[in-house]
Amino acid sequence: MLIFQTRPLVAAFDWTSFEPPPGPLNIDSTVALGDGLALLSGVTSQGVLLWWRDSSSTWQSQPLENSPTQLARADEGVIAYRARFGSILTRRGEQWVKLLDFELPAATRSQQTSGRSSIVDAGEGLLELSLFGDVWWIGPRGESRLVVEEPAWGHGTEQPFTSACRPPSRSSPDVPPIAITGGQIVAMTSSNGDEPFGIWPVCEPVARTTVNGMEWSTATTSLGGDGAYVYDIAWRDTTLLAVGGRGIGLPAVWMSDDGIDWVDITPQVPDAVDLYRVEAGRVGWLILGRDSLESRPVGWTSTNASCWEPLPAPVRGSDAAVSDDHIFLVDRTGSGRIWLAAPTGSSGACR
Repeated sequence: MLIFQTRPLVAAFDWTSFEPPPGPLNIDSTVALGDGLALLSGVTSQGVLLWWRDSSSTWQSQPLENSPTQLARADEGVIAYRARFGSILTRRGEQWVKLLDFELPAATRSQQTSGRSSIVDAGEGLLELSLFGDVWWIGPRGESRLVVEEPAWGHGTEQPFTSACRPPSRSSPDVPPIAITGGQIVAMTSSNGDEPFGIWPVCEPVARTTVNGMEWSTATTSLGGDGAYVYDIAWRDTTLLAVGGRGIGLPAVWMSDDGIDWVDITPQVPDAVDLYRVEAGRVGWLILGRDSLESRPVGWTSTNASCWEPLPAPVRGSDAAVSDDHIFLVDRTGSGRIWLAAPTGSSGACR
């Protein structure tokens, strides 16, 4: 299967843009909320602000206590946290209220290079991934339990690189790519026990899966061979996609329906690109990357993971979130605008 060279007969999404929240803004984190978007903005005169809006409404904001620096999605709202402390918040009318305060038992970086959270909502509790190769389970009352201990998932970031893979960069601290599917959680770590844990991307990746967050299974073969690396994974409608590559300007995409067996669907593209991010939601897929020659942002959308179309000019951005009905793309470095993609109702049939 070749992607990125095929396009829908009718464009799958209509793109429009709207202004970001008013006043000074320093976007630390972005998450989708049902049919809306939430932004965490620090360094304001009011402290840290949580901004949110539905696709057709105006921006609203609320100061948050304890100066969180990261947002994560939760079943009942959002998780806002920094370093070792966090809260689960839910929206009630025009305000956000706390459901739970919790303390993280392992030191963790609040802001990851990829923008992904180091905390995921596993339904009956939270999983917290540290840069030291540890994974903790946070129960519904805030109790904690160590479920993966270094070096089971790899040594901490102080370890030397031993992999043969050559991604564009290997110096950025980060937690493993992780996705919640319909019945399990899938994380990508290195199959090479000497590879450092907590470095973006994951070299010689292998999938690890769990149904409860506590007992983990490891796939028997690594994904993509010795030179492969993965930056990000996402899940939608029984399909997992992993994006990465096999070298600078050598992109790769893999697909799986169970997190164990992966099929290489590497795109054939006219110009070399590096793929860094994949987002998914009920409305569709978004893959983001950069042109490795001109270092400009590029991206593609799809409703079915088989028929893809490039982002239209001038749509661009590095922060993204996919809600039930829209794709949001935040351009921090260019216009500062936020782009919104609504589905057109196209069947997804390709040329």
